[in-house]
Amino acid sequence: MALIEDPRKSVKERMGEITRQEPDMDAKELAEREEAAKAYAGENEKHFVDYLEDCVTTSMNANEEVREVQDECWDLWNEKEPANYANKEAWQSRVVLPMPHASVLFSMSLIRKAFDVQFLNIENERNQTVADFNKKLMTIQLSRPFSNFPLQFSDACGMSCAVGTSMEMIPIYRKGKGLKFLLIEPWKIYRDPDAASREPQSGLHWIHSEYLDYWQLKEGQKKGRYQNIGEFAPGTQEGTTDDKRMTKEAVSQRRQQIHHRSKFRTLILTSEFWGTVLDSRGELLLPNATYTTAADRVIKAPQVNPYPTLRWPGTAFSAIPHPLRFDGRGLLQGIKTLWQFMCTLLSLHADYLNWLVNPPIEVDVSALADKSDLDWYPGKQCLVTGTLSGQQAYREIHTRSTTTDVLANLNFCKQSYEEGVMVPSVVRGLPGYRAEVTARESAQNLDQSMTVFGLMGFNIEQGAQEAIIAAQETLSVYMPYKDLELFLGPEQAIPFAAPERVTGVNLPSLTTGQFTVSGISAMMQDWEQLRNIRDTILPLFKIPEFIPYLRPYPTLKAIEARLNLKDEEIKVDQTLADAIEAQQRGAYIKQAELADATADADAMTAEAQAAQAALAAEGIQPGAAPGVPSEGAPASAPA
Repeated sequence: MALIEDPRKSVKERMGEITRQEPDMDAKELAEREEAAKAYAGENEKHFVDYLEDCVTTSMNANEEVREVQDECWDLWNEKEPANYANKEAWQSRVVLPMPHASVLFSMSLIRKAFDVQFLNIENERNQTVADFNKKLMTIQLSRPFSNFPLQFSDACGMSCAVGTSMEMIPIYRKGKGLKFLLIEPWKIYRDPDAASREPQSGLHWIHSEYLDYWQLKEGQKKGRYQNIGEFAPGTQEGTTDDKRMTKEAVSQRRQQIHHRSKFRTLILTSEFWGTVLDSRGELLLPNATYTTAADRVIKAPQVNPYPTLRWPGTAFSAIPHPLRFDGRGLLQGIKTLWQFMCTLLSLHADYLNWLVNPPIEVDVSALADKSDLDWYPGKQCLVTGTLSGQQAYREIHTRSTTTDVLANLNFCKQSYEEGVMVPSVVRGLPGYRAEVTARESAQNLDQSMTVFGLMGFNIEQGAQEAIIAAQETLSVYMPYKDLELFLGPEQAIPFAAPERVTGVNLPSLTTGQFTVSGISAMMQDWEQLRNIRDTILPLFKIPEFIPYLRPYPTLKAIEARLNLKDEEIKVDQTLADAIEAQQRGAYIKQAELADATADADAMTAEAQAAQAALAAEGIQPGAAPGVPSEGAPASAPA
């Protein structure tokens, strides 16, 4: 009997496609809708607050299980004690194995190493000048003095390896200081549940909720960024409000969003909305907008998204993404109970060792002269009476050791743990659990273990590409012309000057050409090429027949490039290398000519020796004419 597919599944997929599609609107219509939304926010502020809270509630309900798993993996990464340790007595051991944190740190170090070199490649066949400009500008802004992208990105990847979803990377621009990335925890971001896998810009909305200091909001109001901040001043009485139309329930809800951390510091729950705004009837109000709320008040009016292509500034990714939704699986998700079992087993064994080191004492009270003297300490003298069986008054209770069984179980659990986190000992450079492993077997295990990092590398590089695109669009929106001159100089800044724009500059987009990011996959490809050079090319230099066909200098250049040793000045320059190669070629040619001449001479000598041997076999001395007797030989008899 064939199974009938649930029709709600196709309807839900179609609804997701519709929500991910943006309606086509010209600039005039967007401006009109923006003015209408601002007017509507002034008349019905509660609608925008309720719409944002409804989006947050929908996201929370849909991702409830995901958040629970993230919380568990976060505690596991911090190596928090297992829950059953709370019931232990004071004398019992509470062993915590330092394994999950180290597994994630190793993955982070691999990512950090991969993105430490030149990982950005920008090409544009139609305009190479634009490609060179973008590459130089982004290389400067992503470098360590500015946004420090390799370190920030590795930290974001660490969260992905730990809980499944990376830190949200939000680029911001500081005038005169350049680009900077803000790393936000994934549980502070509320995405549309219909967001597609590997697409951080998909879905209906993206909301960032954070507790901000009251003084920060107040300063933003002075600069014209926010409004309606005066009601959150610390020291106000509970329930007081300037809005007389608010109900008691609304006042109570607002009070829950205000946290007085100290006597002078107040934190306000602030939420920033990006995405599609709908009206009360579910019809489109603004297709791509943003506004901000704080404690049930709109503190930033709705406005059109300023980014050219981004729907929101934040971007996230997953090293092991889920195939159907926008989240992923962390390295620690499958080994939580296994790690807790290992900690509990080792704790129980430590408790058992206490009884072996300090064994219990059995006392025969009838053998004691003083039956109330039951204390026991080193060097104690005991006055006893003889017993009928001759047994001691104090006797140790011996138990057998179980260390071998416990270590065997821990060894098996460790192997299962390494398989679960996909970071075995051979990848970390450790000897492993086997005492005798051949070099070829170890190399094969290393290659097979690194394949999973190759798969993760493509997902991570895609996340890096999305983050860099967001950074470039942030520069195009907020970087003024004065800063562009400061970073690149007037000569390269003048071609992109645009006095008609607010910032005075019109930066080209990265997506107009070929834009690639090479990180882990490129590093693994370099490792594979180095292994091929070591195992295949270098041994050929020891075979004389192959030496004339090999070039040492290009081989050295390939090794230097893949080991990133260009700054060490190991090899000579190209001119000297060409001269050395020409000299070596000449020596090879002379050596080959000499070898050919020697071979010809040896061949002639061999032919002469062969001819002499043939004559000697016939009894003819070398140099004598046929039919003439040699000197001293008797003449033949007459016929």
